[in-house]
Amino acid sequence: MQGVHSNYEIDVFQKLIKATAEVVGHDDLSNQSLRVIADHIRSCSFLIADGVMPSNEGRGYVLRRIIRRAVRHGNKLGAKGVFFHKLVGVLADVMGSAAEELKKQQAIVEKVLRIEEENFGRTLERGMVILNEALDALEGKELDGETVFKLYDTYGFPADLTNDVARERDFTIDEAGFEKAMEEQRQRAREAGQFGTDYNATIKTEAETEFCGYTGTQGKSNVAEIFAEGEAAESLSAGDKASSS
Repeated sequence: MQGVHSNYEIDVFQKLIKATAEVVGHDDLSNQSLRVIADHIRSCSFLIADGVMPSNEGRGYVLRRIIRRAVRHGNKLGAKGVFFHKLVGVLADVMGSAAEELKKQQAIVEKVLRIEEENFGRTLERGMVILNEALDALEGKELDGETVFKLYDTYGFPADLTNDVARERDFTIDEAGFEKAMEEQRQRAREAGQFGTDYNATIKTEAETEFCGYTGTQGKSNVAEIFAEGEAAESLSAGDKASSS
């Protein structure tokens, strides 16, 4: 209808792309990163206006990933400070009557995007330095899973973002190695969440315990036996490892 061959050439996107270029301080309107940001401000703004909030699961995680991708492309263009939330007002104006709800929620949308961008900005800055150093040092074309995991676990740098950056530089990531490192972390977490001692196996006693919690909130009890390092004892001193029955 507008005589162009790409969505990015229609009036809606052209206005968003120009506004994005002004906000991030970039002159080349044909830059692909400007298109990414212009596209992502639409999806993010309408998602938040519809009640979706950034989170680590479900649709909230999808929203968070889209925001972070847009922020990284702004970073590539040399954006200083937070910028993404500044495009919400432009979007609302461009969309006209189709954005009535967005206009009502504009202040909330801007606040959510600003906070998310501020939080991720610190992560992005640290992670990009480490990732670029790792890619520069590679002898092959695949980034090992341990490095991908370290970026994620230590610096909070998402694996999908690592993959995006690597792909742009014609590298791949060892996804299987990353998943293996993730599973090892989950196993360590499960083990850390268990008690260090299995008292049922180390303590042998004839004493019995009666649980009274179903009938009251207070009660009295007596110490029947004392154990030190799994052995019965008459008494304990400060610093001794003990359990009582």
